[in-house]
Amino acid sequence: MDTEDFADALQESEQVLRECFTKFQLDEVLFSFNGGKDCTVLLDLTIKVLKEFYKSNEIDRMKIVYIRTKGPFREIEDFVKEIEEYYNVKLMVCEGEMKSTLEKILKEDPVLEACLMGTRRTDPYSESLQFMQKTDAGWPQIIRVLPLLNWSYHQIWSYIFKHKVPYCSLYDRGYTSIGSVHNTRPNPALQYTDECGRAVYRPAHTLADATLERAGRGIINGH
Repeated sequence: MDTEDFADALQESEQVLRECFTKFQLDEVLFSFNGGKDCTVLLDLTIKVLKEFYKSNEIDRMKIVYIRTKGPFREIEDFVKEIEEYYNVKLMVCEGEMKSTLEKILKEDPVLEACLMGTRRTDPYSESLQFMQKTDAGWPQIIRVLPLLNWSYHQIWSYIFKHKVPYCSLYDRGYTSIGSVHNTRPNPALQYTDECGRAVYRPAHTLADATLERAGRGIINGH
């Protein structure tokens, strides 16, 4: 894997997180977790920054939501449990699509002011986003906090390996961007034929062209 320096991106993200927790109390912030590599890196970073603001037993109160997709991968479900143990946190599991779920969460927990997300600029419709901005019109109103906006695909993997951050096993089997079983398959750019003539896939971190990160996402079997 070609490692990519992430020092500047890391400093920028830590600054955004410090700003977030200076502006908002711990119970006013929701962390949106989907089991993907980006939000796992963000969780690792967030916990490190929170240790500057709170005692470790207070960090346990962090509000983290896992919004389960329709047709979740078993590996993602397993990884969510692994994350709870690894970071000693509790994830609230919700079913449904993002908009209605967020609406329900904000109704049940009206103190929430901000939502931390692992969005990067290369994600769909994310090129012009800011580090902190309100949700779009027609959405439940909350401040989106996006500390990883300027990270590249390879910087994420460099951080994961340098800091020994856990990640879902699907990434070792050629998946580079994970949605549901209905719209995700291993990335064709990582496929090769082994000595037995079988089609197999290299791990996600070996993807040379980061612009192909979402090449495994799309409609599968008519879903």
